[in-house]
Amino acid sequence: MIPYRNTRRQPSFSYPSKRSFKPWVAVLIVVGVLLAAFLIFRFTGVGGIDQNSFASQRNAKLRSELQLATASTNRLSRLGASTTTIELARIRQYIHGMELLNELNVGMYGEGGRLYAQSVFDNLYSILDTYDAKLASGQKVNDSLTALTEAITDLTNLTGGILGFEDAT
Repeated sequence: MIPYRNTRRQPSFSYPSKRSFKPWVAVLIVVGVLLAAFLIFRFTGVGGIDQNSFASQRNAKLRSELQLATASTNRLSRLGASTTTIELARIRQYIHGMELLNELNVGMYGEGGRLYAQSVFDNLYSILDTYDAKLASGQKVNDSLTALTEAITDLTNLTGGILGFEDAT
C-alpha cells in the first residue's frame, strides 16, 4: 500500500491573526499600571515622609517632654533627698529626649533645621550634674534648684518661640 500524501496545495498567503495586538500596546499598559500604582502610593503617604505630619509629631513630642521636665523640676522643692535623685534622672531623661528631637530635626533639614543650640543642653546637663553632686555630698542645693528652674524657664520660652506661641506648657 502506498502511503497517503496530501497533495492539496497550501495557499501562498496567510490570514492575519485574530489578535492584532501590537507589542508597544503591552508596554503602554504596563507603564500605565505602574504609574497608577505610584500615584496611589504617593497620595496615600506610602514610601515618603509627610513634612507636616513630621513637624506636628515633633512639636507634640517637644511639648510633652518639656511639660514633663517642668513638672519634675517643680516637684524637686517638695521632695526629700531620697527621691530627688530619681527626679533629677527623670529631668535628664526628658532633656535628652528634647536633644534627640533637635538632632533628628538637624538630620532631616540640615544645620538650618537646628531648633536649639547645643549650649542649651550643655548648660542644663551641667546644672543637673552640679545639683546631683551637691545632693550626694550633703551640701545645700537651693542655688542649684534656682539655676535649674531658670534654665527650664528659658527652655520653655525657647520652645514657645519654636512652636509659635508664648507659653509652651
